[in-house]
Formats: sequence, C-alpha cells, structure tokens
Amino acid sequence: PSTQSQQTYIVWAPDCTDEGALARRMAVRQKHFVTANKLIKQGILKVAGGLLTPETQDAAPGNRKFVGSALLYEAENLEAVRKLVEQDVYWTETVWDKDKIVILPIIMATTLQDRAGITQPTPED
Repeated sequence: PSTQSQQTYIVWAPDCTDEGALARRMAVRQKHFVTANKLIKQGILKVAGGLLTPETQDAAPGNRKFVGSALLYEAENLEAVRKLVEQDVYWTETVWDKDKIVILPIIMATTLQDRAGITQPTPED
C-alpha cells in the first residue's frame, strides 16, 4: 500500500480575550511545551510560536501580552491537524478561542528544516 504524502498546514489560533485567558495560558504553558516538543521530535510540528501585541514584544517575559499562537504542521490531511489542535492543552483549557481557530493548507514558497529545534525544553526532553 502506498503511503499518503504529507501536506503542510498553517494554524492561526487566537487566544480568548476574557479576563482570565492569559492566566489560563500561563498555568498550562509547560504542559503545552511538553506536547509541542514531542510533535517537534516526531517531525509533525515544524514551526510554532506565541503571538504578542506589538507594544509588548520587547517587554520582559512576565510582561508580554499574548494574543494567540501560530503553528505549522505536516500531516496527511486537515482533519489530522484539527485533531492535534483539539488535543492541545491550549484547546482543552480554553486558552485558544475555539470559534476563531483557522487551519488552512499552505503551499510553501520556502523550504522547511527536516526537524524543528526545541527552544522551550522541558524536563521530559
């Protein structure tokens, strides 16, 4: 049987905007990194990062204001990516606004590394 080729998908996951959203993000951030790092090691998660407000990009880490996440996955299909997104602790703990998440296939104009590097190591790494 032939294996289906992997496609690239971009995810824009805006954070919820209620008063407790940032606190929820920070409370589960390490758990989020553990899962992300596993997907990075498997070659599934290619690029990922938290999006900041422009006015806090140069702030000390504790003073940054997150507005969401951007992620680039390689998977067989869009549904596989949706499943990964819905298993993320930022989804299950309502950090991301579930009604506003966008997952789209992307045709890359640049190449990607075979494996992304981990910038937020956890004790599991």
